[in-house]
Amino acid sequence: MAIPESKFGDWNSTGADKGSADARKKVKTALMTERSPLEQGDEEYEVYLQGSYRNTTHTRSSSDIDVVTKITSVWHSDRSNLTDEEEERYQDDHGDPDYGREDFYDDVRRALQTKFNPSAVSRGNKAIKIDEEETSQLDVDVDVVACGEYRVYHTYPEGGNEDAEYDEGMHFMPLYGTDRIINFPKLHHENGCDKHSNYKETVRIFKNARDYYNDHWDSLWSIDAPSYFIECLIYNVPQRILKRSNMSDRFIEVLDHLDDDEIDLTTFDQVSEMEPIFGDNNTQWNTDSAETMIARLHRMWEDW
Repeated sequence: MAIPESKFGDWNSTGADKGSADARKKVKTALMTERSPLEQGDEEYEVYLQGSYRNTTHTRSSSDIDVVTKITSVWHSDRSNLTDEEEERYQDDHGDPDYGREDFYDDVRRALQTKFNPSAVSRGNKAIKIDEEETSQLDVDVDVVACGEYRVYHTYPEGGNEDAEYDEGMHFMPLYGTDRIINFPKLHHENGCDKHSNYKETVRIFKNARDYYNDHWDSLWSIDAPSYFIECLIYNVPQRILKRSNMSDRFIEVLDHLDDDEIDLTTFDQVSEMEPIFGDNNTQWNTDSAETMIARLHRMWEDW
């Protein structure tokens, strides 16, 4: 028996906003106030939302807000695509900065502690965490990712950075671990917006289906599928399937497509299209977990 269309009517909507816009505004104000360590210097930076709230793929189970605070006046780069001449030109134009990402991280944390109370601000593995229970100024927990700009250069002509072609991302070092984490949240957002309008709705449906399975369906097994990778998986589904207006039909056609023996999941890209979904890097997933999710959602569909 198939999952009824009425259930997908419960699963397709976004969760409550939970004050994401207000959180971003208050974090930005904390960083940009005249007394902020960042405003005492000359470095350039930007503040923006990332993750499910930014991409409108958040569901009722979505928790904290992700706010990116990125220094843009210095950066780390991948220049493997440059010619020898371009690489030499780049080296001539750039030296070691006096102020780096680590200094930026410390200044961001100090600014947040001044605004929200030292007890509310702590260092997490990947982000500076603000606990809403420790401050009266926020209605939701906030993760502030203090990071540096990351550039993948494709050209570096005589005009330098103004004429260079590169893809822009972000990078940071986790508290635990020695491997740099590199993401491309702006490209992720842009590419997701360029997909069919049903794409984000379909992502929310699958995230809610995962949560329903884990909370109500099977007491012995669960689906271990991070929301980010669900977004990436659905991104690779053909438009002809995403265009289905009937959500029940769309759901099972997505599962059937992903379960097709002729489909090679290892060829799937992340939404940014800068890296495959599956692999051994700290920003990649594994096919076993994806196939397990597909199989268990298929079983839930069949046994409903």
